Amino acid sequence: MDGIFLHRPELRAHWDISIFLEVAFAVSRERNAARDGTALDPEAQSSQRYDGGQQRYLSECKPEQQADIVIDYNDLRAPAVLKWKPNAN
Repeated sequence: MDGIFLHRPELRAHWDISIFLEVAFAVSRERNAARDGTALDPEAQSSQRYDGGQQRYLSECKPEQQADIVIDYNDLRAPAVLKWKPNAN
């Protein structure tokens, strides 16, 4: 399964293994704009909604701590493994 907010407490028990792709807000905003035509401006309503939801998710759910594998995905040509504990569960 692929999607955002999948490390929420009520979902964690359903995954045998989980991967979190870590991406900076600015990078994510650029990708969204290129893919969907959304605003690049961080003050735009669409950006504030996305950023606010992501910030809340990151602070409340701490997906980088919950995931078995964490990948820095800021550079699509050179993803970097930051954490690899697939057998921890």
